Amino acid sequence: MLLASLLFISGLTACSAAALASSSNHVLLPKPTGFYQVGRSAAEVIDYSRTQPFVLGVEPRKLMISLFYPVVPQNPPTKRAYMLPETARVEDIMLRAMGLKSPNGTFEKVNLNLASDQTHQNLTHQPSCDYPLTIFMPAEATTRLWYSQIVSTIASNGYVVVSIDAPYDVDVVEYPDGSLALFNQTLWGTTNLTELARTGYVAIETRAQDVSFVLDQLSNATFAHSLVPNLPPSGINTTRTAMFGHSLGGAAAYSILEQDARVLGGLDMDGGLFGPGEGTSKPFMIMGAANHTRNITGDLTQTTWAATWPNITGWKRDVTVAGMLHYDFSDYPVVFETLGITPGVKVATNPNGILIGTMKGTRALQIVTSYVTAFLDFVILGKCSALLEGPVKAFPEVTFEY
Repeated sequence: MLLASLLFISGLTACSAAALASSSNHVLLPKPTGFYQVGRSAAEVIDYSRTQPFVLGVEPRKLMISLFYPVVPQNPPTKRAYMLPETARVEDIMLRAMGLKSPNGTFEKVNLNLASDQTHQNLTHQPSCDYPLTIFMPAEATTRLWYSQIVSTIASNGYVVVSIDAPYDVDVVEYPDGSLALFNQTLWGTTNLTELARTGYVAIETRAQDVSFVLDQLSNATFAHSLVPNLPPSGINTTRTAMFGHSLGGAAAYSILEQDARVLGGLDMDGGLFGPGEGTSKPFMIMGAANHTRNITGDLTQTTWAATWPNITGWKRDVTVAGMLHYDFSDYPVVFETLGITPGVKVATNPNGILIGTMKGTRALQIVTSYVTAFLDFVILGKCSALLEGPVKAFPEVTFEY
């Protein structure tokens, strides 16, 4: 992604948490399709035993996480801001630089359908809930907030989803005090493949450590209760979870499997499998974009899939989705579709363009969330699904490479 424009926005003013309230000029994304409504909370968690790897100076590893959790339907959902205001302004600048035809303030007006997004909830008549936990991590240079529609839909199917940002290797992380951690263009902008691989290795290793740290924090019942209402006294069960991620987040989902026994399986959405992971016997699934398969000689991602596949010795699946490109595994297509705007750069002629394909945004969302949910149900709950066994009529776009 083209992120040089981020260098000019470090002076953006701080915003308050209250600014999450929706503006009157809102655009509402589709309601999550599962049985449950969805609540949201967010928190900053700091690991003082580690330092940030991609920043000058020394500072502890400061993470922002979002939790999306099921809520038994009671009242109509309400409009909640999709992004914090400063993050939305960063995305405005960045995506216009990449060719998106959108005016200033575009992403500030986008809203989710949520039951609540208060840290301390007052949701009456909610039964004590013990929903399974799953973990999500985004692509490099892409905030976790660009996946909120995907993860809220998965939460509506009965999961607590924790979404974790990786400071300085995503485009922007906004903290409660209004400060921003911006993407380190110097490290990621190199064309030297050896240096890029080294940076990627450190990023994936760091992200895997982030996942374990967040699981440790969520295992504290007091902390968990501050984020999710009506949990059982023991809090969130962090001993049986699974992870899915996009791009670099998918590589982290692979690497964590043999590092943390609590993570029972992983799903990679169109991400190269480089980094510290050397193999696994746990369930693992690859979802690739159109013509993105380990069986076709191609880019670095495909090369790593082919090299890694024999080292995945347990249950595994490899599928590709016709009509989808790399960022169809994010909220880009459904957000752009809802806004009525289209990318202004053809990806065939500009590799820094917005990598979304020809598929409608709502359809891309349906495919991603259906297959991710089926995988989570299988790994965590032991439920079988025809979606994981082979082609089905409901999703003709999905081809199995097995």
